Amino acid sequence: MRALILLTTFSVISSFSFGQESKPKKFYLETVGGYGFPLVNDDLGSTYELIGIADRLVRADSSISIKPAQGTQGPGWQFSLNAGYMFHPNIGVEAQISYLKSNPILIGRNVSPTFQAEHSVVGERIDIAPQLVLSFQFREKWSLYSKSGVIIPIWGRSRSEINIDDQEGRVFEQLIGVPNPSASAEVRIRASTFGKFSYGFQTRLGVGYSALDWLTVFGEVKFVALTIRSKEDRADDVNVQFFNKQTGEPGLLITEDDLEEIDKTTVYLNELTENSNNPEVNPNSDSNKPLEGLMRKDNFNQLAISFGLRFYLR
Repeated sequence: MRALILLTTFSVISSFSFGQESKPKKFYLETVGGYGFPLVNDDLGSTYELIGIADRLVRADSSISIKPAQGTQGPGWQFSLNAGYMFHPNIGVEAQISYLKSNPILIGRNVSPTFQAEHSVVGERIDIAPQLVLSFQFREKWSLYSKSGVIIPIWGRSRSEINIDDQEGRVFEQLIGVPNPSASAEVRIRASTFGKFSYGFQTRLGVGYSALDWLTVFGEVKFVALTIRSKEDRADDVNVQFFNKQTGEPGLLITEDDLEEIDKTTVYLNELTENSNNPEVNPNSDSNKPLEGLMRKDNFNQLAISFGLRFYLR
């Protein structure tokens, strides 16, 4: 009798938990679009010495404001295509490919009445993400789901933009090595940073509404934890124009064609030694080879809200 009661109880629980098991297995495709917000900011900072690692403002009345430059390249618009297979009504697997273009973020600024310099960056990447899917129907047409897995960037870059208007001669002294307060300058630099193989983790929590037998509309919240190790910096466009401060006439013009390779390209390593191609540790550095710098990481953490359509394929 006890065995019969246990068997009956087990059957009821099994029917409740896996009551949809008799339904056919389902393939589906999803189109998703959304917007990401910053999550877990990091300290930033420009690699250009004249800009520095903070957000510094000196006003005309000599008052000073210095704030840390913090942020993440995660915020921005994103779109993805997903393909999934529910091998059980409640459990499935999914593959995602997505594209993200982040909003411009300020990573360093140094401003005074006679010197204005700032460095901003925009991230762009394509990711793939294998995920485990858990889905539960709680009403006839409504369902809750979670999707968790690894996120792997397969392509990406961070595009930097440096703008400087100098009326103090700082740029001239740094590049030429001779003080000349009468030499003002305008600097416009565009550069790209490419990353090494990296991976992170993401979790998506959502709710879906079955509008048709083959179509579900859904909204979700996505959490992404991702940092990408830098591999290489390249100067795409360099324009340094000097002016005579008194007459305003243009003088020396420097472009990327005038720079040596050590000033145009940086490769990042885990360690610098006395043999590295970097003048700070090796006085015999080769200017015809890329500069070797110490590896750094870029933060792409985000909290995103997305909406999409799921198309079931019988």
